[in-house]
Amino acid sequence: MSTSETAERLFERYAFPYWLRDHSRLVGAIAHALALALARTAAGDAIDVDTVTLAAYLHDIGRSPLLAGEPREHNELSALILAAEGLSECAEPARRHAIYTVLDAATAPRTLAEKIVYIADRRGGMKIETMTERAKDTAARHPKFAGDIVRAIPIALGIEREVFAGLPFGPDALAAHVAMPVAP
Repeated sequence: MSTSETAERLFERYAFPYWLRDHSRLVGAIAHALALALARTAAGDAIDVDTVTLAAYLHDIGRSPLLAGEPREHNELSALILAAEGLSECAEPARRHAIYTVLDAATAPRTLAEKIVYIADRRGGMKIETMTERAKDTAARHPKFAGDIVRAIPIALGIEREVFAGLPFGPDALAAHVAMPVAP
């Protein structure tokens, strides 16, 4: 089964609403473009493009409406669900994708795969955006995290510079390298 087929099967199983499917497909497409470009560089020797892409597709599985009322944060739930689904290699990128995770060394993305998923989510809301635009939107939707989001932006921008280092394109040209997803 392909990466996108696996993701779509889990979108169905976890009753993803259409807006969440669209967001997840976009984040997966961004991560795929970044992972593929990085895999072609010396830094990308250890990148498993399919795993990074799948982790990005499923990073928000903890937002499933089937989990309504669960008090844990969605990124923690995502990691637990992915591990339970036998996708343990996707769990840490999902756990570490929320914008505020960079504020704590224990939850910040560490590996290149985790950083790719983090940046893909920072750049992909319902469209490809700058990190600052996306952060403002996230803060507006989640006001309890607004202060943490503001503090996280400079750190997130540093991770973005790290991910794009050595690529033949920069963050401003990202959209030209992403194959926009089409709903099945």
